[in-house]
Amino acid sequence: MIDRAGSESRGEAAPGANVLLDARGVKVHFPIRGGFLGRGGGSVRAVDGVDLRIMHGETLGLVGESGCGKSTLSRAIVQLIKPTAGEVYLGGVKLNTLKRGELLAMRQRMQMIFQDPYSSLNARMTVGDIIAEPLINFKRGDARHRRQTVAQLLKTVGLHDYHVNRYPHQFSGGQRQRIGIARALALRPDFVVCDEPVSALDVSIQAQILNLLEQLQREFGLTYLFIAHNLSVVRHICDRVAVMYLGQIVELAHNESIFRTPLHPYTRALLSAIPMPNPELERARKRVVLEGDVPSPANPPSGCRFRTRCPLVRPVCADHMPALLGATEHQVACHAVNGVEGIRPWSPVMPESAPA
Repeated sequence: MIDRAGSESRGEAAPGANVLLDARGVKVHFPIRGGFLGRGGGSVRAVDGVDLRIMHGETLGLVGESGCGKSTLSRAIVQLIKPTAGEVYLGGVKLNTLKRGELLAMRQRMQMIFQDPYSSLNARMTVGDIIAEPLINFKRGDARHRRQTVAQLLKTVGLHDYHVNRYPHQFSGGQRQRIGIARALALRPDFVVCDEPVSALDVSIQAQILNLLEQLQREFGLTYLFIAHNLSVVRHICDRVAVMYLGQIVELAHNESIFRTPLHPYTRALLSAIPMPNPELERARKRVVLEGDVPSPANPPSGCRFRTRCPLVRPVCADHMPALLGATEHQVACHAVNGVEGIRPWSPVMPESAPA
């Protein structure tokens, strides 16, 4: 039986009572095949030492450029990819040491909503079969109970019970994403990874899906890891935000703290790229433009990963990797911010007369 006591009996320290997901020192390195007999090709450090805690009932946003390791980290957390190193706890249970049968049982507590609502659904299965599949796999109820559960889930996500015999290609993008959400909720999980769930949808449909996710969180007490590129979406739905760069977390803070007082120069650059609806504010603010390209995760810079593009770079940045330091409410991994005075906080809303 898998429970908190079982985790502790193996000598594994469980996280705090209010922590649902606790990732410690997670690394995911993909080997590069090269040389004689495919040996000695090095590795791609997609995720390189991430510590992350998510509390019960909160939504943690994970943002960063494409290729920074967000999706890889989320897949390592739910054990779709085995971490190279580190530990992942869900409700006090250490996931990456579980046997196959034990991990299968734990999958009932964690689910994913994928970015592409079409490719994540089996085109040869009806909507009813897609949503019922998790119930069948885990032997939840008889056929009648499963039909009732599927009908209720369709209603919960804003679809109709007569949709049950249709196929994914007969639905719009927003409706397909609702089907994916219904499937993720079928087993009543505690933790849901939302991997850019609205990026492939029209703006009007995005708002509907975001409102649905918030409603379901209140109704079922869900905890979300929400991955997104659209920072406006992150500001709307997330309680805390983690900023990721080249496989590492560089800033972690509450929502308003990140958007009002970003400390890391990379976070400042990301926020300065958010378009503003008011042309006067757009002209008044100063855009932060980063020079150079993102280094390869197969050969990252020594010390601070961001130093090759950083306007605040110091000699120490090349020698020592900065730790994620600061108060519990706002942490940043930057030598210049943590060790040098005179770094003034910056806000994307520049004029003081700007409306909130």
